Amino acid sequence: MNVRFPDALPEATQHLADRFSYGVDPALVADVRTHGGREGWWRAQLARTDPQSLRAGLVPSWFPLLRNPPALTALLASRGVRSSWVVGQELIAQTFARRILSRHQVHETMVDFWGNLLYVPASESRSYAWRVDYDEQVLRRHALGTYRDLLKAAVVHPSMAGFLTNDLNRKGAINENLGRELLELHTVGRRYSERDVRHASRMLTGFQVEVLTSFEARYVPARHDTGTVRVLGFTDPNRDPDGRAALGRMLGYLAGHPATADRIAHRLCVRFVSDDPPDSIVRSVARAYLRSGTDIRATLNALVRHPEFQRSRHAKAWNPSDDVVHTARVMGLAPTGALTPGAFLYRLIGAAEDMGQVSLRWPRPDGWPETTDNYLSASRVLRSWRHHLDLSGTQGDLLQGVTVASKASQLPSAWPRSLAELVDHQSQRLVGRPASTVVVRAVAAAVGKPATHRYAGPDSVPEVDYRLLRGTVLNSPSGLER
Repeated sequence: MNVRFPDALPEATQHLADRFSYGVDPALVADVRTHGGREGWWRAQLARTDPQSLRAGLVPSWFPLLRNPPALTALLASRGVRSSWVVGQELIAQTFARRILSRHQVHETMVDFWGNLLYVPASESRSYAWRVDYDEQVLRRHALGTYRDLLKAAVVHPSMAGFLTNDLNRKGAINENLGRELLELHTVGRRYSERDVRHASRMLTGFQVEVLTSFEARYVPARHDTGTVRVLGFTDPNRDPDGRAALGRMLGYLAGHPATADRIAHRLCVRFVSDDPPDSIVRSVARAYLRSGTDIRATLNALVRHPEFQRSRHAKAWNPSDDVVHTARVMGLAPTGALTPGAFLYRLIGAAEDMGQVSLRWPRPDGWPETTDNYLSASRVLRSWRHHLDLSGTQGDLLQGVTVASKASQLPSAWPRSLAELVDHQSQRLVGRPASTVVVRAVAAAVGKPATHRYAGPDSVPEVDYRLLRGTVLNSPSGLER
């Protein structure tokens, strides 16, 4: 018979945390209890009232060269000192570290969501020098604010301009790349005319970035194409040579467009509910988005409080990047730095790459697919299983530059315990639900002991048993579900 262990969350709370965090660890459980349960934790996460963990706060200091100004980043790359690939690799490692260590898990999740919607790759040659600034000043600053403000900051950022060639867009030589993606990917979807694209692109003139050289960014009024613009019902005389105010009005209009609300609501529901979300929850989320003036917190509240959200338990799976981060969190592995190529964070990136998906490495402007079925090939699952086993013990080649939690901290506090009880405890700890009979039998077969075998305490659990116990539990079907 399954016993609910003290470090297990109620099912509804576990579901919320699985969808809006990178893994339930003891610190998250403690935060839930500190805030009186699911609702209190959720409110605190949206407000980011809890102080950041000390180690998470130190993460930027592990990557000091990411703080270089864009001109220096570009200069070092041009001289072969630090390539765009190295800059991107460090940004991905920093991102993984924050996802593992941060107490602000909902914020980290939404930074990822918006970064995948308003997408700029980490190492792309025309945008890399500004990509860290884009992460800090756009995505992280506005992830829980309003989409209106987030869109305005993203579209005019030099990193977005470089990636989508808006540096080539000027009066007399209109480049429609960013204007088209603004409509198709960032706002209304494929509900525009070619005139809409042309006029939106005209509004985006004036922004100049010296890509491939100094990466200096500035606004040049002489490059702005003035004259009336009409985009999907929006009209502006656009008379001022400095077109930034007019552009802000257009972006505000597009952010609040009903078609934008529908598109963002659907994408949120695909990410956090199911690959094919019911129309009822999509409509509810879209209404909240519009009524709140594109407020992201209000929009998320509508999503998590809708009955379909709770009915979607176990309907999503971890993509490879989230899988490696989730494994680190639930296994009690805390990175301590990233000073060498063999450090834990870079090993995690390598594991995600082997599984077929690394955050910020998608080459196209539409971002990584949010649907689960893109990430569940047989080869990916097999590589996930191998990775879970590699990180399940207290020793191993991958465990460099990382603090490994002790067995005592990961196992029950009261002893003796049977193998079946340990399997159930680890199932509740690692995957958030009691162990099935099938999982108990699988672990017993793996360690070569009967389910009734009793252990006197953490020190009596051999390393091989400990590793196989935890790895087999995480390799159960529940281990890939979120």
